Amino acid sequence: MQRKGFYYGLWMTTMIGFMTVSTALALEDDNKLQTYSSVSGVSGKLKSIGSDTLNNLMTLWSEGFRFYYTSVKIEVEGKGSSTAPPALIQGASQFGPMSREMKPKEAGASTCPSI
Repeated sequence: MQRKGFYYGLWMTTMIGFMTVSTALALEDDNKLQTYSSVSGVSGKLKSIGSDTLNNLMTLWSEGFRFYYTSVKIEVEGKGSSTAPPALIQGASQFGPMSREMKPKEAGASTCPSI
């Protein structure tokens, strides 16, 4: 039983070290970024159809975007990852968040080279 606790402690120490290094590297990169300033003339609609798992993330992103561009209307629909590819292909949305990899059948249905 002590051996199990030892390995768990070793694993936790390794993970904490990894997270500390990752955070330090990310902060170093963030400091290199220029402060964002919005531009004029951005308006219209954006629609996201896809994973309900990513709804909160998409909503958070849209709130941040609308902070800079109040005239942009953003709609987020979480109906499942399988709804993202058809929505993008049909032009019903500009974003198609998926909480899984696209299946070969879904990828093959696209005529757009970027999907």
